[in-house]
Amino acid sequence: MSASSRIGKGYVVGSTFLSAAMILVIILFLLMNSWDAIRQTGLQLFTSEWNPAQDKFGILPMICGSVAITAIAIAIALPLGIATAIFTSEVLPAGLRLYVKSLLELLAGIPSIIYGLIGVVFLSVWVEQAFDLQSGRTVFTGGLLLAVMVLPTIVTLSDDALHHVPQKYREAAKSLGFYNYEVIRNAVLPIAKPDIIGAALLGLGRVLGETMAVMLVVGSIDRIPEPFYNVFVPGQTLTSKLGREIAETAFGSLHFSAMIFMGLILLVFVLLVTTISLTYFYNPEDRLYE
Repeated sequence: MSASSRIGKGYVVGSTFLSAAMILVIILFLLMNSWDAIRQTGLQLFTSEWNPAQDKFGILPMICGSVAITAIAIAIALPLGIATAIFTSEVLPAGLRLYVKSLLELLAGIPSIIYGLIGVVFLSVWVEQAFDLQSGRTVFTGGLLLAVMVLPTIVTLSDDALHHVPQKYREAAKSLGFYNYEVIRNAVLPIAKPDIIGAALLGLGRVLGETMAVMLVVGSIDRIPEPFYNVFVPGQTLTSKLGREIAETAFGSLHFSAMIFMGLILLVFVLLVTTISLTYFYNPEDRLYE
């Protein structure tokens, strides 16, 4: 093995271990700073009552809000994003595709606070009028806004995944008599599936971690909806709760420890979803062109 190969291998291995070490350090930091809440409150952290004045820190409403908003956003953005990527990659002419893709990448770079302001001024008003609600600041509004935010990311990354599939696979499928939609379904999509999953995970990570935009449109009610599947009521997410209250807590207090515990739950949730996705949906053998 040449010296350059050894250096490259060492760089990759070192970067891998460094990334893993950073994740462990973050987990340990969150665990240490949330230990007081875990020790003193225990399983009451997973109840539905949040009242810092009485040392009650039930985070279940925030967990339910995060799950509901994430489900709404991904359910809207993922199929629409993949369909748009198929259109831009497989249908649009190459020259026009470049302009459309550049526009989508520009949309992906817009700050989240801008999306949040648009959500307050337009989206929440539309939801209020369309569904005859007292307030448009609901869980559904938050999910819809996040779907709009992550859509450009999913589209542009899925477009890259489809566009990088070698042309020979399309030609081989066409030589077998497949129609264009059959070529896309049976030849292009299976090969690009790992990268499309990566795009979905990146979108999921942004949905779970978004704070400002959600905080502006979701409301601020710390309770589980009745019934629990009602998304047209104000709610709260882990990130919006952290954004609203973390600056108001005293460092080292039980309230502060409970807030850090919410950050730990959020990180664990992201790691769990990523691990499950990579375990059950990611198959390196699908990347036939590598």
